[in-house]
Amino acid sequence: MYKIRTIAVLIALLLWLVTLTGCSFPRYSPGLNLPRNERESGDFSQLSDGTVTYPGAVQGIDVASHQGEIDWQAVRQAGIEFAILQIGYRGYTQGGLNVDERFEENYQGAKEQGIRIGVYFYAQAISREEALQEADFVLRTLDGRELDLPVFYDWEEVAEGRTGGRANASVGEYAGLFCQRVADAGYQAGVYFNQSYGLTIMQLETLTDYVFWLAEYRGWQSFGYEVAFWQYTGQGYVDGIGTNVDRNLMYPAGEEPNETSAP
Repeated sequence: MYKIRTIAVLIALLLWLVTLTGCSFPRYSPGLNLPRNERESGDFSQLSDGTVTYPGAVQGIDVASHQGEIDWQAVRQAGIEFAILQIGYRGYTQGGLNVDERFEENYQGAKEQGIRIGVYFYAQAISREEALQEADFVLRTLDGRELDLPVFYDWEEVAEGRTGGRANASVGEYAGLFCQRVADAGYQAGVYFNQSYGLTIMQLETLTDYVFWLAEYRGWQSFGYEVAFWQYTGQGYVDGIGTNVDRNLMYPAGEEPNETSAP
């Protein structure tokens, strides 16, 4: 009986430590057959301003119209080497398709400063047909523009909107349809997801032809599978931007996607 109590106490202590550290171990999903994340937590560093670094990785941001007017020269001088721009979004109530109000301005500003550019679409598809509509909308908006980095699909549930209660395995299918349409047009495609979506609904095993972009807000990547881009905070600061901004790492050569051009 004493041994049983001792084992129970040890198990409880272990669970408490996991909770206390915010699950400091790599997170996996049973049966998910994907390349494992081999990066060590000790290889990441977090600076006093919140910037996270990793050997060989480069710093980037993702921005949308709510960042307002951006001084791209100051952004480049601050050490930002890539930017993923919101190209558009689907409304979460009526479902209309919209171009981000500052996409053209941000594209031109980043390009003039030699910042590598990718784009993302904030998706709210609730059917296969809508996922393809979103892809076609993005391609029309790009209109042959050159990109250095992928076109990312960013599906997010909005509880009070038309996607409320629809965060299920269909989302992975929508992502695949979107990415295939984009790839067929000659662009590199990718998928944005957080840890929860990545381990459950995204069906990542069906999306391995595309680039993975992870959102996980902490000082090192605990998500247990390989990704090329990592959004490590939503509360970053960069000279030239008057609001908080998402900060990202693009992992080093051999782990990052090949540069792409317009078709």
